[in-house]
Amino acid sequence: MADTVQKNDIEFKAPSKAGTLIGVLLVLATTVGYLFYTKPLAADVNVMEADITTKEAEIESIKGKIAEFENAEEELGIATEVQKIESLRAIPSTMQQDEVIRDVINITDTYDIELKSLSFGEGSSEYEGVNALNINASFEGNYTDLVTFLEGIEQNPRIFKVKSINVQLNELDILDIKRATFSLAMEAYFAEVQ
Repeated sequence: MADTVQKNDIEFKAPSKAGTLIGVLLVLATTVGYLFYTKPLAADVNVMEADITTKEAEIESIKGKIAEFENAEEELGIATEVQKIESLRAIPSTMQQDEVIRDVINITDTYDIELKSLSFGEGSSEYEGVNALNINASFEGNYTDLVTFLEGIEQNPRIFKVKSINVQLNELDILDIKRATFSLAMEAYFAEVQ
């Protein structure tokens, strides 16, 4: 009996509509979830790609500046660290007006010159990539004081350029002493930061 199965005993059932409906709903839910969660991420990816492009452009710009500095280093023959430090002191990367004031005061103190006034303001220079700090200083003394002050300016690690010197003579009638007031217009330089 077991060997003979009658065709009438096997019953075929139609596939369940509930299972198909659940499968379709799961596919739709997955698609909606994918679109809902990945769409904001796609915008973030676009922003990150734009940021990466900007950073790559900045890197290329910096590499170009480094190449310019290396070329300038070769042209100037700056090879040692001491020479690099000295060149940075000669034309620093920032204005450092407090250092300029300190340098001028140290020069006058070193040579025992009586500094009367010191003023400064930012200006421009004729050199590309370099700004100037305009300095006006006046002191009282004699010709030797002027010469020693100028020597002190020349020996200073920072570059100073004397633009003009004005001399006003004063006589003290009581002691019959002639004194001079020297007014100097100078420039100190610093690199333009871009």
